[in-house]
Amino acid sequence: MTKSTLFHAVAATLPMLAVWAGPASAQTVEGSGQSKVMMFDRPPSVEELREVVAPEPKIRTRSIEIIGGAAGAAAKRPRPIDEINYGTAPLPTAAQPAPQAEMQPATQPAPQPAPSRPAHKHRRQEVRMEAAAEPAPAPAAEPEAAPQAFGFRINFALNSAEIPAESASYIDSVGALMKEDPSLGLTVEGHTDASGSLAYNMLLSQRRAVSVGEYLVRVHQIDPKRITVDGKGPTAPLAANPYDGRNRRVEFKPTH
Repeated sequence: MTKSTLFHAVAATLPMLAVWAGPASAQTVEGSGQSKVMMFDRPPSVEELREVVAPEPKIRTRSIEIIGGAAGAAAKRPRPIDEINYGTAPLPTAAQPAPQAEMQPATQPAPQPAPSRPAHKHRRQEVRMEAAAEPAPAPAAEPEAAPQAFGFRINFALNSAEIPAESASYIDSVGALMKEDPSLGLTVEGHTDASGSLAYNMLLSQRRAVSVGEYLVRVHQIDPKRITVDGKGPTAPLAANPYDGRNRRVEFKPTH
């Protein structure tokens, strides 16, 4: 095979490799703290949306096992008090009256040396002091909170609340999720950037949120009582620059 033939053979495989590459990123977490949002760059699956609104809890459990009759044997062991035979003074009888203590002049008792502690108590005290001297372990850092909302950047036309045809598949994923989970309620929030007046953006974001909610009711037969709409305008930007176009979006937050 000549070099020219080899070059054309390799070049012919390049488009096939590009087909398998796929998109670099489909979803990103934006915002911070309680305002984190999972933003999707393509229509998400129901499983992806469910992972945001109702993630499966990861529970770690610990178990304690009692082997054989160890507990019963421990319960049958005599307590220390059972191993000591305490002496008792004989009770006085009628024939033998109890002896009376003789009166002795009061004398000062001789000082007694302080009883020395057993060696094992000293060792215990040293161990306790060493344990107290060790620094307490630092508290474990709390895991970072996961986003509790998801959103799409629907490309509405200028001054329009009509859902573009190419964006309908995004909302269809939301409708499929709500059909799968009849207990799920969602708040639909419309967001804009800071371009234009505040009053205009607040009204426009409300119109777009209503349009999305009506689509879920009309196309997917979702009960309107499960949907709340809210126009946020430019008041809750995700990007640091309030005029950034990335702030134009529709968010969905669970209400149950």
